Amino acid sequence: MKKRKRLKSSVSYIVMILIAVIHMIPLAVMFLNSVRSNDAIRKRLIAFPEEIHWENFVTAWIRGGYLDAYISNLIIGLSAAAIVLCVTGFAAYGIVKLDAPGKRFFRTYFTAGLSIPGFAIIATLFFMFNRVGLINSRIGMIIIYSAINIPFNFMFVHAFFEGMPKELDEAARIDGASELQNFGYNVLPLAKPIFSTVMLIVFVNVWNEFLFSNTFLQDEKVRTVALRFYNFVGKNSGDPAYIYAAAVISVLPILMIYMLMQDTFVEGMTSGSVKG
Repeated sequence: MKKRKRLKSSVSYIVMILIAVIHMIPLAVMFLNSVRSNDAIRKRLIAFPEEIHWENFVTAWIRGGYLDAYISNLIIGLSAAAIVLCVTGFAAYGIVKLDAPGKRFFRTYFTAGLSIPGFAIIATLFFMFNRVGLINSRIGMIIIYSAINIPFNFMFVHAFFEGMPKELDEAARIDGASELQNFGYNVLPLAKPIFSTVMLIVFVNVWNEFLFSNTFLQDEKVRTVALRFYNFVGKNSGDPAYIYAAAVISVLPILMIYMLMQDTFVEGMTSGSVKG
C-alpha cells in the first residue's frame, strides 16, 4: 500500500511539473524575446539574448500609448470590482442571512445571467448606449463589466455565506446588533479572503476582456490594454521584439498581482467549501 501511495504521489508530482513547464515555456519565450533585437528574433525564434535591449520596452510603451491604457484599465477595473463586491456581498447576505420573501426568485435572478452569452446582448447594448451617450465612455464600460461579472461572483459569495456558522448571526442579534452592524463587524472580517478573491477575479476579467471593449471603446484615449496590444501588433508586425515587449507590458501587472496575492486567492477559492 505504501509503495502504491508513493507511486501515485510521484506520478502526480511529475504530471504537475510537466503542466507547469508547458505553461511556463510561452512566458519564458515572451520575456526572453522582449529584450532581444528584431534581427536576432528573425534568425532564431527561441534563444537567450546576446545583448539586452531594454529600449524595446520604452519604444513599445510610447508607441502603444500604454499610459492611457493603464489609466483606463485601473479606473474601469477597480470601479467594476468595487461595484460587484458591494452588490454580491449585500445580495448574498440578504438571501442567506435574512428571512425575506422572494429569496428563491432573487437567487435565480442573479444566477440566470450565467446562461446569457455576451455576444447575444452586445448589439442591443450598443444601440442603447449610443442613444444615451455612453459609447467611448469609461462609465459605460464600468456598467457593462459590473453586470457581466455579478452572476458568477454572486454564486461564489453565496456559497461562502452559506458555510458560515449561524451561531454568529444569532449571537449578534441577541446582543441587539442591527443587520448592518452584523455584516460590518462579524461577516466582513471573516469574508475578507473571499472578497479579495472576488476583486481579483473581476479586475483580471476586465484587464483581459476584448469583445465589449473593442465594440464600445473606439476613442484611442479611453482604450484598454487589450485593445492597445491588438492595435500595436497590427501596426508593428515587422518588429517582433517590440511586440514581445508590448506583450510583457500587457501581462506584467496581472502576473505581479497573482504573485503578491496568491495566498489570499487560494484561501478565498477554498473557503467557500468550509462548513461551520
